[in-house]
Amino acid sequence: MLVDYHNHTPLCGHATGEPAEYIERAIAREIAEIGFAEHSPWMIQKPDEKLAPTEEEFVQFVRAIEALQRRYNDDPSSPIRVRLGIEMDYVPDRLDRAREYLDKYPWDYVIGSVHHLDHWGFDNPGEMAQFEGHDIGELYEEYFAVVAEMAATGLYDTVGHLDLIKKFGHRPAKDLRLLYGRVAAALKRANMVVELNTSGRDKEAREFYPSRGLIEALHAAGVPLTLGSDSHAPEQVGRYFDEARQLLLDLGVREIVAFEKRRRRMVPV
Repeated sequence: MLVDYHNHTPLCGHATGEPAEYIERAIAREIAEIGFAEHSPWMIQKPDEKLAPTEEEFVQFVRAIEALQRRYNDDPSSPIRVRLGIEMDYVPDRLDRAREYLDKYPWDYVIGSVHHLDHWGFDNPGEMAQFEGHDIGELYEEYFAVVAEMAATGLYDTVGHLDLIKKFGHRPAKDLRLLYGRVAAALKRANMVVELNTSGRDKEAREFYPSRGLIEALHAAGVPLTLGSDSHAPEQVGRYFDEARQLLLDLGVREIVAFEKRRRRMVPV
């Protein structure tokens, strides 16, 4: 059974297509559950950027997805179920906003994502030049430390695009197995799920988030996985899922997590 829990809408300012189009694409690709997880309104943005919905737009987002849930989830003959999520950006000095939102809407799941290191948007093409002068190995250590810090808050269900720090193709020369093991142990302690996010194949990283080696460490530590395409257009729904499914099977992963009302159930890959 395939699920795709990481999809955006035009309300984030950098996506196209209507949610219903994403759903129809998911049905065509035989995806059993599709989830929409819009960016949180408190995401760090520059004055001239539009990366997340406003508070008012977020209400529109929730209402739109709830309407689609009534349309598809209440129909016993529907080939798909629709889930409501949020990509809740981890900003340490804005955690009060995150806590406020946990009880504000009927989430099926909450994705925790790290897009910034000390307010540097390291995955933003407009800020890519700041990689110059940084030791990439140290950046990896810092990034994963923040991910572990995020997980330890207990606010989130899933880690989004776990090794996003590699987005533009920056990789340290050192062996990452020890770091991967520490990250996996921290996520296991925090009882987190990790999404296999297939969007990295279309970035300079040219591979999924997380990498095969990191998936191996997570699986060895007993950290469960789920799936997300991080789609910003209907045609991206379920992208590379056949390849992702085969990778999981090759690594011995036989089940992934499905969510409903922040409760997990394991379903076969």
